Amino acid sequence: MRDRTVLRADVYLPAGNGPFPTTVSRTPYNKSREKDTSRYRGLAENGFAVVVQDTRGRYQSDGIFRPMFGSEFDDPEDGYDTIEWAAAQDWSTGKIGTFGYSYPSWTSWMLAPLMPPHLVTMFTGGMGPRTTDWEIGGVFRPGRALQWLLGLIAPDTQEWLDDSMGPATPESFDRIAAVATREKWLWYLPYSDLPLEALGGLNEHFRDWLENHHKDRFGLIGNFSKIDLPVHHRTGWYDRLIGTTHMYSNMVNHAPTEEARKNQRLLIGPWTHANEFPRETGELDFGPEAEADWVELASGWFDHWLKGQQNGVMDGPPVKLFTMGTNRWRFEEQWPPAGASMTDYFLHSSGRANTPAGDGSLSLEQPSDEQPDSYVYDPRDPLMTLYLANGQDGPFDQRYNAHRRDVLVYASDVLDREVEVTGYPQLHLFVASDALDTDFTIRLIDVHPDGYAQNLCYGFQRARFRGGLEKPPELMRPGETYEFVIELAPISNAFLPGHRIRVDISSSDFPNHDRNHNTGGNDYFETDMRVARQTVFHDSIRPSRIVLPVMR
Repeated sequence: MRDRTVLRADVYLPAGNGPFPTTVSRTPYNKSREKDTSRYRGLAENGFAVVVQDTRGRYQSDGIFRPMFGSEFDDPEDGYDTIEWAAAQDWSTGKIGTFGYSYPSWTSWMLAPLMPPHLVTMFTGGMGPRTTDWEIGGVFRPGRALQWLLGLIAPDTQEWLDDSMGPATPESFDRIAAVATREKWLWYLPYSDLPLEALGGLNEHFRDWLENHHKDRFGLIGNFSKIDLPVHHRTGWYDRLIGTTHMYSNMVNHAPTEEARKNQRLLIGPWTHANEFPRETGELDFGPEAEADWVELASGWFDHWLKGQQNGVMDGPPVKLFTMGTNRWRFEEQWPPAGASMTDYFLHSSGRANTPAGDGSLSLEQPSDEQPDSYVYDPRDPLMTLYLANGQDGPFDQRYNAHRRDVLVYASDVLDREVEVTGYPQLHLFVASDALDTDFTIRLIDVHPDGYAQNLCYGFQRARFRGGLEKPPELMRPGETYEFVIELAPISNAFLPGHRIRVDISSSDFPNHDRNHNTGGNDYFETDMRVARQTVFHDSIRPSRIVLPVMR
């Protein structure tokens, strides 16, 4: 690198004589990780030189590791220097494309505003434009974040310590977690005091992240106007980092040239954050059309942009999305698609909407004088998230939580016609609490004829951030009524005849989101907790409702 630090890479070369168009990926997860090498070999077999690099301070690369959630990092300059190094090799044509998902996608986006002269295109996904897109509502997500941090990032830093105590490899973390530690770190209080056994050499970085958790540190907003590149964006409806859609929108709207703006492509399937494209996700099978092959997708993109092949990847509309329910792909000219009508579905009850057996309902009819609903949220007994064992989202039957009285349930009548919802649902929620700070969660659910309750997407609001993360946090006044406007993650789902549209409201979603202690204090640095009593209003003056983008 420009500061003389040596970063190391594995290089895969096609058979035959070069030079070859070249692809680059920079990863903190071990460049030689066995689960990924088949993809690198697949690209090489299709005629591309492949450079996979350990980022600074990781595995075989020298230097000091500064994680993506920190206040400073070296990745923009390191990425630029790596691109230009690859372009100068005699086996390279000098045409470079980057690829990666999640953290390796972030490394591409960090270098992109610097526009290395030989960078031609990017094939990315699984990353949002802000640090806070990682954690919806500016709130720590321990279920996946701790597995990721303690299992994939921290082990490689144990050697930094004078007296290493914890697992030194991801494999040893998995073995220890399966038998000894299990899920104990999820329940540890406060998170700021997690021991070195868990955090390794990341202790200071982690505390700094917790102290600034609601702040954006990526700095991409404002930099899309510098990125003059065609980009393939991909994500899934069950990807917790479906903020990839905002990457696409920012490039379409703010890339510096018309050529770059029109050469963005977005792919959204019924997948998780795993960067795999199976037909089965969670408990559901979305059919054979849901399957895709990573090497085929990447090779097609790079064949066009690095080899100049007119192979059809840029033909047709730029957005390809999978509509669940009908389980079919379709193309759209824009995201979100044109033709959606923002439709109010109002919450109703006689004050007993607790559990699916309650009297909550959802309809197009505006409310009149109705009794509010109430429930008690105890952070010592949070509503547990239903998701995959690795902390990734997925479709799971929400009836597992049907006994919880701290969930308000509002369901439509059985549908007599198909209702397709595609875009960003939005909840307008009128609430009061006896706490200084608390949370409100929302899930949109498709109830199948047999009762299966399929979670589709969710939203989350920490009360102190109700004015937005850019403004100073503001505590609530106990007993005062507030209107929260909560945007849910995007979705495309056809509610079929015989199904019902359902909305669940609660105050916890643990460990997908950290528990609010309801004290108004710093939940990451304190252990005190208190019970909160919540009230949800749905009357003519306070018409709580979910606004669904219904396709006409």
